[in-house]
Amino acid sequence: MHVSLFAWASRKGFFKEANLDVKMIYMSTSIAAKGLMSGDVDYSTAMGGALRAAIAGAPVIGVYSMFKAQMYLVAQPRYKQVADLKGKTVGISVFGGAYDLVARTILKHHGIDPEKQATLLQIGDSRTLYSALSAGTIDSAILGPPYDIKAELDGNNRLFDSSEIFDMPFSGLATSKKKLQQDRAEVKAIVRGLERIRRYIVANRGEAEAFVKQFLNLNDKEARLSVAQMIKSFRDTGRTTDEAVVNFIETTLRSTKQKAASIKPGDIVDWSVTTEVVRELDKEKK
Repeated sequence: MHVSLFAWASRKGFFKEANLDVKMIYMSTSIAAKGLMSGDVDYSTAMGGALRAAIAGAPVIGVYSMFKAQMYLVAQPRYKQVADLKGKTVGISVFGGAYDLVARTILKHHGIDPEKQATLLQIGDSRTLYSALSAGTIDSAILGPPYDIKAELDGNNRLFDSSEIFDMPFSGLATSKKKLQQDRAEVKAIVRGLERIRRYIVANRGEAEAFVKQFLNLNDKEARLSVAQMIKSFRDTGRTTDEAVVNFIETTLRSTKQKAASIKPGDIVDWSVTTEVVRELDKEKK
């Protein structure tokens, strides 16, 4: 879903107004993080993956957080609550990834040991997870929009919203520390374009529904529910709290079994550009 917003901001000319020629390239989260490090990629919207790379020591940094975590535990119709998944399978994207982290956190929160009392299966992206759930090959899955909505409309049960128990830096924008240091003006222009499209969607819901319907090949109901959920998940400030970042760092270190390290929020995120953009846009609105 977050990719559609970047595409729409581009089509609306929000980047071109800043004399930026933006080219979108679809790639996995891990490859995007490597691209940031090598300089082959300037920005990544998969900020969670980039921040996990930063925790591991990569010179990348998160600069803008558009959404609260949009990851949901969805299960086959026969499962009515998270506790019913004891001894069952939970589909995730990749081990050590955001969906893995979320699955383990949700299960633990409901008294299920993810190592001993459930089986986490590495399946693939949300679309692949949705297909596996639909085919009945897994009992449940962590899904992101619009596939959580598709699954629910199919009759599956949405058991838990991850944002209820932690505020994870999710979709937004990450770049290399070198890029932020050497071309702050460009970073700011990209953030401004994304924040403008976020505000445009809030003010023009009908147009947003039409766009995501076409871009993601959704039906009317799926598009309406997806946009409503998206707006509900938006951050007005474009940033998370330091407490949320600390929690993300600690949870990531535990889930990936990395040694505890002295990592501070400022080591993996820098919200200063976003703070400037939000302040400027608020002034323009007045």
